[in-house]
Amino acid sequence: MRVRCDRNELAERLQAVSGIVAATSTPKPILRDYLLRARGGELVVETTDLDLSSRVKIERVEIEEEGALALPAVRLQSLVREIPGSAIAIESAPEPAFSAKLRADGYDLSLLGDDPTEFPLVQVFAAEKAISVPREKFLETLRRVSVAAARDTGRYQLTGVFFEVDEEKVVLTATDGKRLTNDVLRIENPDAISVRAIVPNRAVDALLKILTAGDETIRLAFTESEIQVGFGYGEFMAKLIEGSYPDYTVAIPKEKKTKVTAKKSDLLAAVRSASLVTDRDSATVCFSFNGDVASLESRASDIGESKIQIPVVFEGEPVEIRFNPVYFLDALRTIGEEQVRMEFCGPDRPGAIRGGIHYRHLLMPLVVG
Repeated sequence: MRVRCDRNELAERLQAVSGIVAATSTPKPILRDYLLRARGGELVVETTDLDLSSRVKIERVEIEEEGALALPAVRLQSLVREIPGSAIAIESAPEPAFSAKLRADGYDLSLLGDDPTEFPLVQVFAAEKAISVPREKFLETLRRVSVAAARDTGRYQLTGVFFEVDEEKVVLTATDGKRLTNDVLRIENPDAISVRAIVPNRAVDALLKILTAGDETIRLAFTESEIQVGFGYGEFMAKLIEGSYPDYTVAIPKEKKTKVTAKKSDLLAAVRSASLVTDRDSATVCFSFNGDVASLESRASDIGESKIQIPVVFEGEPVEIRFNPVYFLDALRTIGEEQVRMEFCGPDRPGAIRGGIHYRHLLMPLVVG
């Protein structure tokens, strides 16, 4: 193999898929490699850990000789990032076996690799059964929903984002038992595909990196065991979490006794300040809504106490409710709009922080016995 390609593009592509590379503890060293394959006028980088896989194209490339190289991912990525200049040449070296030469602007480096024929097969995107989704909107929705996904492996079926594809929408949901996020995304679904699938956190995290570039519209396809994503310059595949997602709709309050609107910047500053006057034992901020001023109070025996007031627009019944400030701040950061809507139906029921048309972030209150 002998190719010459744009160094910046190669560095960006390697960085985008770096989260897929298997950990150093894997019993299969080949899974710690990137597979570079030059064929049919294209240079493609493949990576997999057998649960997640990706194939991305390097578009600004000149191929002088076709072939393949399996090179250690971490080392290759570091070298490509550090080598100066706008172009880099990569070619197979005759000795030792499976090694490569990297050349650019006075740099001449040799890198040992592995047998590329041992690299696992990366599946091809199943384009015949796909839905079309706007990339940037999908990214935004996935990012703000995934914040609530469980990270505790003991709650395995909650360690991901639940996708519900139906007619012209996909509903994304995540929960860790203390909070629940839920949003709706409009899609093109000409084949009337209906899907229920749990996409694991690792796949979500990888997609949030990979999809920062690509076509304006991406394609999603589902098999019985896998999600597949096509995004212009490449493809991504991941195994789904097996099993059924719990019925999250029972946690969504059906009534709204109190509605409050506030400036996001006011709320962020107030909750951050109140959180500074809490400790591990008193990780609680008390919110009081009654009239056009909201009060936030916190105290810790070895720190002090706070009482902060901010202007709000209030409608309905007065309510006093307590939340963990860390979770409340997480919820606020997912809202892109400056005006934040909040809905409550009592001090011991989940409170909703709303943004956009459909997005809700439910927080379980802290009930003082």
